[in-house]
Amino acid sequence: MNYVKGVSINSCLGQRKIDTQGSPVGMVRMDVNHSYAGIGDLLMDYINNSDQEAWEKITAKINYTFENLNLALTPLNGETNFIHEINARVSRGQKLLFKPNLVNIHNIDPRTHGPGFGNTACTEWAFIAALMRWFHDNAGVSYCQMSLGEAATTMASAASLYSMINPQGKAVTTEAVIEGKAGDFYGGWGFYFARKYLAETLEPSSAEDPMKGFDDSVAGNYIPPGHVADRLMVYDLNRICDDPNKGREVEVPGGVNFSSITLHKAVVGGNPADAEDTRSYPGCVLINVPKLKMHNIAIFTNVIKNLGIGLYPMQAASEGGCSWDYSFPHTDVPGMKARIPHQVWEAEIDHETAMPKRDASGSYIVRKTGGLPATMIDIIKAVSNQGIFMFHAVDAIEAIDWDNTGFVPDTKRAEGLVFTGLDPVATDLLCARYVFSNVPLEEAIQVDLDDGTGGRFPQKAPVPKVEGSDIVTGTGYDCPLARDISFAHAEKNGLGQRKYYVVGHDILTGAPLVSLEGHLGTVKDGAFSDVFTQNLYYDVSKICWDLQLTSFKYLEAADSLEGASYKEKFLEAFDENGDGVVTYEDFGKKGLWGVLLYTGAMSASRMGSELLGFMKGSFLSSMTTTKCCNPLWNPGGHDILDGFSMNVNCQVAYRLSRADNEGQDPFLPSLTWGKGRWPSFQFANYVRIGTVLYGPDFPSKVNSEQGMYSQAFRYADLTQNQGRYALAEAAAPGSSDALQIYLTELKNGQAKPMDFTIYVPAGYAKFNGMEVPNIEETTDPNKLLTARFQDGQEIWAELMA
Repeated sequence: MNYVKGVSINSCLGQRKIDTQGSPVGMVRMDVNHSYAGIGDLLMDYINNSDQEAWEKITAKINYTFENLNLALTPLNGETNFIHEINARVSRGQKLLFKPNLVNIHNIDPRTHGPGFGNTACTEWAFIAALMRWFHDNAGVSYCQMSLGEAATTMASAASLYSMINPQGKAVTTEAVIEGKAGDFYGGWGFYFARKYLAETLEPSSAEDPMKGFDDSVAGNYIPPGHVADRLMVYDLNRICDDPNKGREVEVPGGVNFSSITLHKAVVGGNPADAEDTRSYPGCVLINVPKLKMHNIAIFTNVIKNLGIGLYPMQAASEGGCSWDYSFPHTDVPGMKARIPHQVWEAEIDHETAMPKRDASGSYIVRKTGGLPATMIDIIKAVSNQGIFMFHAVDAIEAIDWDNTGFVPDTKRAEGLVFTGLDPVATDLLCARYVFSNVPLEEAIQVDLDDGTGGRFPQKAPVPKVEGSDIVTGTGYDCPLARDISFAHAEKNGLGQRKYYVVGHDILTGAPLVSLEGHLGTVKDGAFSDVFTQNLYYDVSKICWDLQLTSFKYLEAADSLEGASYKEKFLEAFDENGDGVVTYEDFGKKGLWGVLLYTGAMSASRMGSELLGFMKGSFLSSMTTTKCCNPLWNPGGHDILDGFSMNVNCQVAYRLSRADNEGQDPFLPSLTWGKGRWPSFQFANYVRIGTVLYGPDFPSKVNSEQGMYSQAFRYADLTQNQGRYALAEAAAPGSSDALQIYLTELKNGQAKPMDFTIYVPAGYAKFNGMEVPNIEETTDPNKLLTARFQDGQEIWAELMA
C-alpha cells in the first residue's frame, strides 16, 4: 500500500503540498457492487429458500468490504495509534460498543423477508460485520470483548408490532428486533446474520463463538457488560425504566440545553464512587458507525448526530412511570425523541392535541434554546466527560439522498466511501464537504463561495428563471455549508477541530487518497485528481434550506408571473435577522418542529400499540400537519405550518419540473410544466395537498400505498371486507394493486363502496377526469381531512383518540 503524506504535487493550483495539518481521517473508496449493494435481495433468497449460493454471495461481499477497510484503518492507525489505546482499555475490562444508526429499524420486511421500508435508513448490518471482523483480526479484540447497542426511535414500536404479528404467538424483544430474527420469525435489522458471518470466518480451532448472546437477545436476558465473559451482547440503550440501575445521570460541562443527561451505563460506565457498579459497568470504547444521510432538520445526519440524538434514551423517566424525559407519547410505546430541543424556538406542546399552547393574548408560548446543535453537543460532551474513547466509522458506501426515515423510495447513491477518524468534527466536515460540493477543485476556486470555514465547496444546483411565458431551468452555484453553524459550534465546545487531512486508498484507481485545500482526491504520477460526488444532495423535507438558491429563484419567478409575494412571505416566516438568508437555525418562532415531531411520535407509537395502527397513525399525522398549514382548516385557527408548506410547494414544483412529460398549468395556462419547465406556485400548492390525500402519483392517479385515502381504504378493507383486496395483494406482491382493483370494480359495477368517508377541501373530490369514491368535500374545519367509518361508529379526527 503506497500512502503519501506531505509530498508536493501538481494541481490546478500549481505545485502544492497535500494537506498534513489537523486531524487525520482514514478513507477508502471501493466498488459498491462488490461491497454490500444488493445484499437485501440475496438475504431474502437465503431466508425464504435456504439458498446457500445466495449466502455465499453475501459472504463474498462482506469479505470484500472487510479486506478494503484495511486501506482506511491501517493508515489511520499509523497516524493516531488508536489500536494501542483501544487495547489498553479492553485490558481494563471495557468492551467495544458498536453504535449503528437504526432510525427506522424495519430493514428486513417481516412479510417478504426482503428489504423493508427502513432499509435505506439504517447502517448496513453487513458493514458492521466487516468492521467487527477488522477489529477482531487486526486489533486482536475477541468477539466477547465486543457488544452492540442502539437507542433508535422505532425499536419499542417495532418490537410491540412484531409481537402482535408473530405467528408463533411469542413476544419479540427489542434486542431480537436488532437481531432481525426470533425463532422462525424474521423482521428488523439483521445482526443475527452478522453473527453468522463472523462465526464462519473464525479459524476451526478457535474457541470463540459470536453466536453466543443471540439467545439472550431473543429471551430478553440482560447481563451488565462487566459480567459478560463469553458472549457478544446486544443492548437496548433506550430501556432504562425496567431497572433504573441501568442508567446514570451525568453532568454536562457547560451544557446549553441540558445541565445533566441520563444515559445507559453500558455507554458511560458505572458510578465512579461505587466500586461494584464500575465492575458491572466499566465504560466502553464507543465505536460510532453512522450511515451518511440527508436529514429533515440538521444539515445532514452523520458522526455527530448519530451520537448527539442517537444516545438519548427513549425510556428514561426521572419522575417514574411513563413520563419520559426525552421522548413522547407518555405511554408504554414512545414514538420519537420529541422532548429534546430540535430548533431554537421550542414551543410548549399540549400533550393531548400535539398543538402548541397559547398565552392569554393568543401568541404561541415558546422558549429560546441552543437548538439542535446544542442538543447534540451537550450529550457528546457528557459522554466525553466520563473518559469514554470514541472512534468513528462512516458507512457512505451507499449514501442516502432526499430522506433519512426510509419512507422515500430510490434514495441510495453509490459513493463507495468509508470515512474513519477519532475527531468527530473533522470527520463530519469532510463528509459534509463531499456530499454538498459536486464540482472539481478548479471550478470551486473559480466560483469562490466561502463555506464558512474558509474553504471553497460550492454546490452546482438548478436555478429557475423566467423565459418568455415559462419558468425554465438554468444552472447556478449555492453553498449549504455556509448556512450551517454546527461544525463551528462543535469545535468551539471542544468536540474536535475543523482542520483535517486524508490518508487512505482508492481501489477504483489504485491510487492513494489525499486532501488538498480540504478537497478529496487521489495522487498518481505526481498529479492531483479530484474525487467528488456526481449527485445533488438535499432533503425533500427542507428544500428551501438545502437548495436555497433554487427555491428562492423559483419563488421570485412565481412572484413575477403571478403578481404575488411568496418569497417575502417565506422570509417573514423564517429569516430571523432580515438578511435574506435562512440558516439551519431558522425555523421560525411558532415551534413547527414541535408539531411535526409530536404528531410523528404519536403515529409511530400507534403503529406498535394497535394491530392496524400504522394506517390510522399515518392518516392522523397527515391530517394534523395539513390542517395546520391553513388557519381556516382547523377549529383552533392554527397556522404553525403555513410558512413550512411553502417549502413543500417548492419541492413539489421541482419534482414537476423534472417530469418526463409536459402538462399545461391549470392555474396559469400560459405555463407548461415538465421537461425542465416549472409550474405555477398555485398549481404546486394544489398538487401538494392532493399528494397528501392521494399519494405521490397525484394528479395522474391514486397511489395504492401512500396517502390518506390509501390508509383509510386499507383499514376499511381489513375491518369491513375481510381484507378482500389487501390480502390478495399481499399474496401476490408486485402483481396486484389493491386500491386500483377496488376503483375498477366500483366503476364497472362489480362491487359496492365500502363504508368510509374522507372529507376533503373543495376541488379534491374529482381529478384527472375521475370522481373519487368515498370522498366528500367540506369547508367545515371540524370535519375537514377527517374520516368516518361504518356510519360514524368510528371517526378518525384526533391524534390521541
